Amino acid sequence: MTQSIYFAEDDATLEIENLRKQEYAQANGYTLDLSTLRWSISDSQSYVMVARDNQKMVSTMRGELIADQSLLEKKLECPWDFPKTLQWPAILLSRAATIQSHQSQGLNLILRYWFLKMALHHCIPLVVGTFVSGSPRQNTLKQMGYHFFENPLGWQQSSYRSHRPVIVAVLDMTTHGQQALDYCERKLGRNLTYKFEGSFPELRYVRNL
Repeated sequence: MTQSIYFAEDDATLEIENLRKQEYAQANGYTLDLSTLRWSISDSQSYVMVARDNQKMVSTMRGELIADQSLLEKKLECPWDFPKTLQWPAILLSRAATIQSHQSQGLNLILRYWFLKMALHHCIPLVVGTFVSGSPRQNTLKQMGYHFFENPLGWQQSSYRSHRPVIVAVLDMTTHGQQALDYCERKLGRNLTYKFEGSFPELRYVRNL
């Protein structure tokens, strides 16, 4: 059995699109236009990580490296009025999806783990995410050391429409990065047998919404 994780190239775009659409069609707590999950310019500017089990793509997550507060605020759909100073660059994790048959394997956490390893490798100070409250990942992120802030506007500007309060989650890699990595290693145990292939790519920044 071959289980691998790597950064995808543009030739995997159709598989990634289909995986996103399949899983986001079952979204809970928000609705969205599935056509917006197509591969975009910002995807090409981002790092898109995938997991394969015997050549089948089973999970994906996107990391957008951002060094502009205005762009980050547009992507989060709220001003950064939180009691946390922004440090640059920040990596925004999003577009995570795992096929139903593999959702008990912790693949979301495995991909997050490798993005945190990348952040540590490149000295990226902040890892950011956003989700609707009550998400299954909420307690996990809290134990990893993420700080939570409520987005009072919710998701109403883009193709997403939130039906529950929206949380912005921030991990300070300097103060809580090692705690987060240690948590992942303890929690995942044998599931870390998914082998990371290749190396961490050079830094490139997202410029498009």
